[in-house]
Amino acid sequence: MSKPKFQPSNVLLVEVPPQFIALCEASGASPQAALRGMAAMVCGLRYDEGDRLVPLEEDATR
Repeated sequence: MSKPKFQPSNVLLVEVPPQFIALCEASGASPQAALRGMAAMVCGLRYDEGDRLVPLEEDATR
């Protein structure tokens, strides 16, 4: 397989095992949303109720 000529800098390609997909689907979560949440946590962020990125330390009651 050849590499694409253009790769956007804001795209991360992640290969996950089929078990991860099955686990997400069994729990009713989308694999993309689970990976997005994990990526945010690695960066010290989380998604709030309004689907906005906020620091992990920020008070969850805001």
